[in-house]
Amino acid sequence: MKNNGVTYPRVRSVSMNAWFDSTDVTSFGSGFRVYKKMSDVIDPGPSLTWLFVDEREDSMNDGEMVVGMNGYPDKPQQWMIVDYPASYHNGAAGYSFVDGHSEIKKWKDARTMPVLKKGQLLPLNVASPNNPDAFWMMERSTRKIK
Repeated sequence: MKNNGVTYPRVRSVSMNAWFDSTDVTSFGSGFRVYKKMSDVIDPGPSLTWLFVDEREDSMNDGEMVVGMNGYPDKPQQWMIVDYPASYHNGAAGYSFVDGHSEIKKWKDARTMPVLKKGQLLPLNVASPNNPDAFWMMERSTRKIK
């Protein structure tokens, strides 16, 4: 983490789903729900919508984790990874969902787990066509407004 040009050790590893009350997600998927209050979480529903995640230290650049929704669900050539989930738990990340349950998700695609370079930020917003992990994250982040 940098503050006034000085690098400090990271102080957290958890980020919030950017589709919750964010102001800067629309460029990552037009027409998708931005949840403003609990009663908005109707699709995909509280048990299928993640709220907090372990985010990689070299991806963490703010308090939220953006899951890009462009191409969801049926244009896999457009899928991207905007911010990266952690893979600290034997190639898996911890997710907490709106209904209170949590899951450990083991990643399948190496593109979801690039090599960690201490002290450097990863390139973010990277094309990841046909990545099953990107699809898993999209499935549990938000939905198109009907």
